[in-house]
Parts: sequence; structure tokens; C-alpha cells
Amino acid sequence: MNALIQDVRYGIRMLAKNPGLAAVAVLSLALGIGANTTVFSIVDTHMLRAPAVKDPSRLVSIASDWPNAEFHTSSFPDFLDIRHGADAFSDVVAYDVRGGYVSGKGQGKEITVEVVSQNYFAALGVKPLLGRVFSPQSSQAAAEGRAVVISYPLWQKYFGGDPSLPGKTTLLDGKEFNVIGIARREFCGLRQGWTPEIWVTVDGWNTMVPGEDREYANRGDRGLQLAALLRSGAHLGEAQAQLQALAKRLALAYPATNRNVKFIARPAFKLAPEDARAGGLLMSMVGLVLLISCANVAILLLAQRERRQREIAMRRALGAGARRLVGQLLVEGLPLAVAGAATGTLLAAWLMKLVPAIIPDASQVELALDGRVLLFTAVIALLSVFLFGLVPSFRTSKADLVAVIKSDDLRSGRAKGRLPLRSILVSGEIALSVVLLVGSALLLRSLRYTQHINPGFDPNRNVLMLSVAPPEFYGYSRTQTSAIYPALAARAETVPGVVRATYARRPPLAQYEGGEKQAVVIPGVQPPPGSDHFAIRFNTVGPNFFATIGARLEEGREFNKFDLPSAAPVVMINDVMARKFWPGQSPLGRAIQIEKKERQIVGVVEAGRYNGIHEEVQPYVFLPFTQVTSFECLLFVETSGDPRPLVPAILKATTPVAKNLPIVSAVTFREHMRTVMADDLAMANLLGSLSVLGMFLAAVGLYAAVAYLVTRRTHELGIRMALGARRPDVMKLVLAQGLRLSGAGAALGLVGAFAASRLMAGFIYGVTATDPFSYAASILVAVSVALLACYFPARRATKVDPLVALRYE
Repeated sequence: MNALIQDVRYGIRMLAKNPGLAAVAVLSLALGIGANTTVFSIVDTHMLRAPAVKDPSRLVSIASDWPNAEFHTSSFPDFLDIRHGADAFSDVVAYDVRGGYVSGKGQGKEITVEVVSQNYFAALGVKPLLGRVFSPQSSQAAAEGRAVVISYPLWQKYFGGDPSLPGKTTLLDGKEFNVIGIARREFCGLRQGWTPEIWVTVDGWNTMVPGEDREYANRGDRGLQLAALLRSGAHLGEAQAQLQALAKRLALAYPATNRNVKFIARPAFKLAPEDARAGGLLMSMVGLVLLISCANVAILLLAQRERRQREIAMRRALGAGARRLVGQLLVEGLPLAVAGAATGTLLAAWLMKLVPAIIPDASQVELALDGRVLLFTAVIALLSVFLFGLVPSFRTSKADLVAVIKSDDLRSGRAKGRLPLRSILVSGEIALSVVLLVGSALLLRSLRYTQHINPGFDPNRNVLMLSVAPPEFYGYSRTQTSAIYPALAARAETVPGVVRATYARRPPLAQYEGGEKQAVVIPGVQPPPGSDHFAIRFNTVGPNFFATIGARLEEGREFNKFDLPSAAPVVMINDVMARKFWPGQSPLGRAIQIEKKERQIVGVVEAGRYNGIHEEVQPYVFLPFTQVTSFECLLFVETSGDPRPLVPAILKATTPVAKNLPIVSAVTFREHMRTVMADDLAMANLLGSLSVLGMFLAAVGLYAAVAYLVTRRTHELGIRMALGARRPDVMKLVLAQGLRLSGAGAALGLVGAFAASRLMAGFIYGVTATDPFSYAASILVAVSVALLACYFPARRATKVDPLVALRYE
């Protein structure tokens, strides 16, 4: 320990003698460590972190499986049977994600609701921040039916952090609920990186629509996810055996709903393959940045230690062993790592605040420098000591002692016949930078391709989408609903600056809510084997919908106000459906059956993407709202200019139509598209930022190496100029050496980029992993930046005074 303290003190004194070197080294490490800390906090928060529950190591998920199952969810009766029939579990909970609308304070808000079993919070050991949570006693279910627990983010952002909220009421889907508690900030439900905004019990949800059947009562309605806590001493295999036996008993008791249904227990938080790939890619790329920053520090340390070769040689001559010298030199790098980690942590704290700007659809979960993140920072700081210190320390400790002591030339200690380590490090930095540049170029090319995909509407159009809480939640009948949306659109059109207004059940690129299908029978066309119809997705839209959103009408007409229930039933289709079922013919006037009702095709519209921007174009049908009323609709308001300033006026104009029907959100088409492409933008922005940082660090390293080279060759350059060499000749000489280093690194980087690009295949669209433009552009950028980094030392070399240089050293 005494030797360790002595070495640390000596290292600090050596750094104090070279403040410029220390500052550059600390800055390089801070950038590398800060970037790694920030990216790790993103990956950890969204993918790795276990939920804040009691003993998460014992938590398992229970999936239901049956032939051709699309979702592996369970019914509420199955949940009750598992809870009481499998004693390998200490408790079992059920939960389901639903959409909802809260309107207890000012303007309403669209939220995510998690419908949970009565024992949810108690079984998971989750305590509230304020108030209380649901009682686990089934006898309290009826009393707590109209109770909700509010998440911490919703409490802060919508209710203003009101500490007196527990005990008050709020409106959820138009029904009055008692707020009994506020969840703790760290509890984000049982889904990684995502937080429900309101929790309500199954009994509470069943009271939302009075007079209808209880939604979760049917054994065949499987919409719940199950999680369970293993009993102390039980193991997963024992639980799985009990679930198999229970599934067989239920299959015999309820053959209509449980035949061939199996229950499968799995670790609750096994990372999804797509998340593992994304997290692995990000951590790999930011790891390259750390390697580049460590290479920079290694280059600086090599320069410092070459000047200390006599000192180190004398230590060896006086009996210091190689292990002692290597240990001392490594420990001397410890202050650099500590200072770099401290500065990098401050940088990471600042970068975490910028994450929402880099990731457009940042999760509600906030990033923070907690214990896990700080531990990671400490580990990579310690690792960096070995990365930047080990090889230079070994190289320095192996110097030729006799040559060092006898010679005045600082280069004489270098082992002969070896490629200079500094050159290897510089070329390695350039190679790693090329890997980062190619990755970001591929993602940027993919993003550009995605931005040019025709979504079936004009994303740059001045259109505002206003989400309206479903009228049925507020006591409106179907007849009243059929009149209220046209009335809202008509009122919106009275606002100055509004061109037109319409409505539709689903927004374009609905993502999570556009998968519902209609049974369509097409006369003369054979349906798929085993079915008597085609299952085709649909939307319900109002008059002038396509003109409002900027969709091109290929044939026929749009729906209008004359398509009333008393008129002939009509339908519109997209051009993909037209080409598929009536190739080379016009489908106008033809009749198809939708849900056993015959409808005439009156229009064909250009195909778009309806669920996701990267989906394949497919057949789609549009039904007129005037004939098929939907309780769920959005208003689409086209304006002559920027729609955002008109939101207050539109809200004021529509209020008289339905005073208690809240408009819960207002989003422009441009904002909507940023949300749709959030994943593409996030990956491109993150990797683009890392590549810029990596290239900057590599340029710093190359500059340091060439600058030191010029200093070392001052005597030689003076002789060359004294013998007649011109300044351009000296410039070319220095630039050529830098170009050789960067060229070798770029060639090596091409090989690494080719291998790394295979990891990105699942994140790029419209471009291959071997896209020649991305590789060529990356090489061009890398070499250009390298030449720029070499230019300034080369320029300084041309200003060497031959007389001064001849007296150098």
C-alpha cells in the first residue's frame, strides 16, 4: 500500500509538470467515459433494469400457448385457477394494458391504463409514495372498484405534484374514480423502460361501461398477462410441472376454451432479441469511442515516457524489476482515469438532459446517475487504466538500457525492427473511426430512405390531429355520436385559417391500433384455404378525408355527406387491393361483401402504410363514417399556415358542441411523423453522435502523433531545408506520413466495418449492409479529417529556421 500511494503521488507530480498533456488526456478520457456512461444509462433503463418489486429474482412470467396463438395472454378465470392451483408460487398477479382518457383537471389527457388484479401491488411488495394501494383482500374488491393509483410521472406532469391528490376524484373515461394513492417514482410496472400512467383493478374496469357483460369474466377472452413470484425454496422446473398438470385438468373441465392450451413459466425479464441486438449494437459502438480515447491517452503517455527513458533505465540499472516498473507506470495513469471519470460523470449528467432531444420519443422513465450507472463508470474508468497504460508501460520497461544511457537520442531506446507503437495506435484509431462512420452512414441512408417512403398522405401538410375522448364513455348514444363528429368538424371550419376539417377512426400510421380486420368476400375470387373470406384491415373515415390529409385519389370519388345510412352502402379501397383482385380492370362499381353486407366500390386511393412505416403495402378498405358509426375518432383539421397557433381557437370553437367531451391531445402531422420514426431517428442520432465524437478523438490523436513527430524530426527537417528543400517539400513529407497512417487505418477499418455491418442488418431499411456509397463516404470523411489534423503540424514544420534546427538538441 505504501508503494501504491508513493506511485500515485509521483504520477500526480509528473502530470503537474505537464499540464497540457494532462488536460488533453483527461478531456479524451472524459469524452469516452461520459459517452459510455450516458449510453449505458439508456440501455440499462430501457432494457436491463429489473422492476422495483420485492425480490425480482423470484419473479417469473406465465404465458398461455395454443396452436396458432398470436398473443400468449391468459383469461381472468385461468389466472384465478393458476393462483389457487399452483403452490410453487407464493402469489400470482394479472395485468393488461389499455388506453384511456383522464379529465379530472383542466384539459383532458390520453393515457395508458394498466388493468390489474386486486392483489397486484401487495403481491409485488410495492409501497405507495402517498396514500395507499389496492387492498389484496378480495372482500375489498367491490369497495375499491372505483379506485385508481396514479403513476409518479402523471402526478407530476398532469396533476402538478399535488400532495393532497389522494382522497380526491378524477374522471377516467368519463367515470368518476377515487384517487387512493401515488406510486413511487422508481416503480414503472412490469414492462422494462415503460410506465403505466394509471392503475385500476379488473373490477373497476368492468364498471366502465354499465349494462354490458363483464369484460374479463369469459374464460375464452384471453387478454391478461400473468406474472408470479416463486415460493421460497421452489424452482422453475417444479412450477412448470404444476402448470402442465393444471393445464390438463382445465382442458378436461373446459374443453371449449382450454383444449390444447398450455401454461409456460419463463424468467420474467429475459431480454427480447430485438432489444438485445439494439443494446449490443449501441454498447459496442460506444465501446469503440472509449478505445479511441484510450488510444489518444496512450499516444500522449508514449511521448511523455520517451522523455523519461533515462530515468526508467536508471531505475532498472539500480535493481527495479520489469513487474515493478510496469506496475508503477500503470499506477501513474490512475490519477488520469480518476480525473477523466469525474469529468466524464459530470458530462454524462449533462448529456442525459439532452437525450430527449436526441431520441424524439424518449420514454417517461428518466435517466439518472444512480448506483448502477456510477458503478459502471467506475469499472470502465479502471478498465481504461489498463487500456491506455498497459502496452506503453511494457514498451517503456523493455527499452535498450545501454543505448539509452549512452545516447543523447531519445529514440535510441526503441526496440529495433518493430513498427512504432505510436503508428499502430494512430492507425487503430482511424480504423475504429471508420467503423463508427460506416455504421452511422448506413443508418443515415436508411433514415433518408424511410423519410422518402410514401406513407399514403402528405406528412408536410398543415394538418392538426385532435384526439377526442370516445363519446360512449361520457354517456353519448350511437345516434348522438354519429352527429357529434360532423358537428365538431363543422365548428372547427368556422375558425379563421382553417381550410377544411374531417374525422377518422384511426390516424395514419396508427402503429399499435390499426391491426383490426374486416371479413371481406370478393365475388369470383377464391379466399385463402380454410376460410370463406379475406381478412383485410380497414379504417372508418369522414367526407373529404383524403383531400384533407393529402392522399391521391386514383379513381372514382371520396365519401360525401350524401352517403347516408338510407343510401346504398359504399366502400373505398386502395390501389394495391385493386391490382390484386382486379388486375388490368377498374374496380369501380363492383360489389364486395364486408361483414356479410354488400357494398359498392366508389373510389380507389393510393396505397400507404397503415400500421408502421416499414410495413409492406397491402390491401386496405375504407368505410364511410356516415354509414358505419365509430365511437372512436380523431379530428383532422387542415389549415392555411402553421396549425399549432390555432389550437386554442379550435378548442374554443368546438367546446359548445360537447362541453363535457374533452379533446385530449393536439398533434401536427410533422410531430406525428417524428413519433412514427422515433426508433429510426434515435438510432441514427445516437450512432451519428458517436461517430462524430470518435472521429474528433481520432483527429486529436493523429494531431498529437504528427506534432510529436515534427518535434522529433526538427533537426532532420533543418538539415533538409539547409540543403535546399523547399517548404512545399517539407509539407508533403509530413502530410505523406500522416496519410500513410490514416490510409492504413482506413483499410483496416473497412474490414472491421464490413464485419460490424452484419450486426446492423435489422436496423437498416432500403439499403444493404455493404452499401458502397456509405463505405466510400466514410473513407473520404476519415481521410479528409486525418489530413486536416496533419495540416497544422505540417505547416509548423515548414516554418522551422534551419539555423535554429541545426543547433537543436
